[in-house]
Amino acid sequence: MSGYLLLLVSLLALHSSLALKNLDEPRWKSFSDAELACANYLLITNETLQRYHSSGYPNERSVWKLMYCIFIELHAWNENRQEVKDYVFSQFFIPSTTDCQYKQHTEECLDQNVKPLNTTDTLGRAYQTFQCYYQNYAGISDEVKWIPYHFSEIVQTDIDCMHIESLSPESLLDFCQGRVASNPDYPALAYCFFVRTGIYNKTTGMDLEKLYVQFGSKPLLHEHTKLCVAEVAEQYCKEPERIGHILLDCLIQYLPATLDIGTAASDALGNPPECVILPSPPPKTQPCYNGPCV
Repeated sequence: MSGYLLLLVSLLALHSSLALKNLDEPRWKSFSDAELACANYLLITNETLQRYHSSGYPNERSVWKLMYCIFIELHAWNENRQEVKDYVFSQFFIPSTTDCQYKQHTEECLDQNVKPLNTTDTLGRAYQTFQCYYQNYAGISDEVKWIPYHFSEIVQTDIDCMHIESLSPESLLDFCQGRVASNPDYPALAYCFFVRTGIYNKTTGMDLEKLYVQFGSKPLLHEHTKLCVAEVAEQYCKEPERIGHILLDCLIQYLPATLDIGTAASDALGNPPECVILPSPPPKTQPCYNGPCV
């Protein structure tokens, strides 16, 4: 009987592990994965794709459409500003070993070849943007990388967590009016959100690399930020108190929490006129450690 129970527990653990793996798989893609998916959507044959590869992705309208699709597939395009999210897209390219200024040259290329284009010329901007990376980096990487969430996905996950945590209308109103850090429900809401999105794990902690790819705030990768997170995680043991302090003492000034949570709370309440989405505070040059952030 004990042997049967041991086998059952092992099978359940394996099933749980596979389930988590399967949930996480759509968030990991390579450039080639995105390209093949887009070729399928756009009815581009393998022979045509090979021609594109051998000729350096020629300046043809079908290639423009392919590139724009790849940006969308990788969640690497800012639809509001019609420009690349460098912190997402650059991870799919191999850094140059022969040009120590490849990043600067990529920026110069974008300024010269993309910035002058009309923002309505989406396909042209996407193609020229790709070429700036393609020509200045060492090549396209074949590594799989974590794909960030769309804003709509973030908002929906926040809404789901608000329901999971059974937040009161008063708490939601507090959130939708921009009072995030001071809301006592914030740690529990944040724990649900960051665990569900795979950015936080109570065993391994906060994945700052994923957080950076999601929000693009460079201070998230600074050493003082990493030190703050490590010290706070060491100081607090229980959840959601731990993640609450990690966020409030170290990270919230680098995250658009007010906009994301405020939008979700407003949607959860049915978008009443009382909800006013306030802008997130400007980034701080130094994180708050154990004292209050002001």
